[in-house]
Amino acid sequence: MTFAKLEIWAERDRVGNYQNVFSGSGLERKLPEIMFNPSEISFEKKGWNQKDNQALAPTDELMSLNLNLFFDTTLTGYPPDNVQLYTRKIVNLTEKLSGSDRPPLCQIKWGMFAGQGSFIMQQGVLLSVTKQLTHFIEDGTPVRARLNCQFREYQSQDKKAKIQNPIDDPIHVVRQGETLISIAAQEYNDPTLWRLIADANNLKNPRGITPGQVLTILPKPTEKRT
Repeated sequence: MTFAKLEIWAERDRVGNYQNVFSGSGLERKLPEIMFNPSEISFEKKGWNQKDNQALAPTDELMSLNLNLFFDTTLTGYPPDNVQLYTRKIVNLTEKLSGSDRPPLCQIKWGMFAGQGSFIMQQGVLLSVTKQLTHFIEDGTPVRARLNCQFREYQSQDKKAKIQNPIDDPIHVVRQGETLISIAAQEYNDPTLWRLIADANNLKNPRGITPGQVLTILPKPTEKRT
């Protein structure tokens, strides 16, 4: 059985255009995805703050995610490639996206990690990355590296307003790379409500949505009090 590989998708060239970080790089035959799955993943989410002796106050700070990634090009053939040909595809995610005032948004996917879908992080940015070159061949070419990556969830002002008023826009135009799960996370702040969108749009195949398709977004159901 082949283990599912972790993938990092990011906006490329323009807002909303998500692609696999390594696709179209000339390296995809050797490395179409992360070379080695991380041995551990750490999350940090602060729900409350307390200053001095004041009462606890809720915080809107978003979740952060730390990934340690390992690369070894001695496994891709001889002579081995400079490992930085691969690591730079991730390091570049810290740079500003063309035509925007922020870095590219990233989606981190890994098999059925979340049960209802493949997202470890549905929408985030790479805040920082530490690169360690750990092995070199005779001519000084680095061939092994470790990347310590810190991602942070990203929430636009539009999404913040959507959370406060989830029925301000009754339609959603599907963008490339979106799924019903990611749309439910965006519209309702709850990815498990994807079936509500499927039922409202009579979608017999939830995976059959296409870019440009217009979906009706019903109001988020209210919780019944007992």
